[in-house]
Amino acid sequence: MGDWRAILICGHRQHIRHNPPLVSRPWVLTEEGRSRFLGVALDCKACDEGEPVSDAMVLPDALEAIYTQFHTDLHRFILSRVSDPGTAENILQYVYLMIHAYAGDRRESDRLANWLYEIVRNAIIDYGHALPEVNAPSGAAELAPAVRAFLACLPGNARQALIMTEYQGLGVREIAERLDISPAEAESRVRGGREMVREALSDWCHWAVERES
Repeated sequence: MGDWRAILICGHRQHIRHNPPLVSRPWVLTEEGRSRFLGVALDCKACDEGEPVSDAMVLPDALEAIYTQFHTDLHRFILSRVSDPGTAENILQYVYLMIHAYAGDRRESDRLANWLYEIVRNAIIDYGHALPEVNAPSGAAELAPAVRAFLACLPGNARQALIMTEYQGLGVREIAERLDISPAEAESRVRGGREMVREALSDWCHWAVERES
């Protein structure tokens, strides 16, 4: 609290601290020093971690590419456990139905990758296939990149909030401080993002079914 922040050209904000011996930036303590460093290039951790700043909706062509990649990623994950391609495709179609049926039942405490892993795991078991011994966190970790790529179908603020909660493990107050918004607004963005994910998963299911027909 009380630290200066740089407003980066990408739109993100970044703490600029003088905290010796860990970080030595004595220039940040004076107006003259801060003025001298205006325009200096800084690495943006938020951009490196995939946090968006634009709240624009995703264009249709980009959305179809995201849905196609998510479909491919899930199919590949199932094939790694079920060797027969035809059976894997049938299981994937069953996953459509399960996601559509249970997308509204995900608890707020459930990480999306964990929830999706349980959906896929149960679908494979329902088709009578034994799974190799693997704990849920390991299985969810395999799906985490696919889920993160899928989040690209959300508008910026919602995607940003979910990246912070799902992948960075930040709480509402930490998100609020990082984005310079109120805790109520941060909570609203997280809740809104989760609802958008539910709707996006439902849309993906419809898209996948139409794709197969």
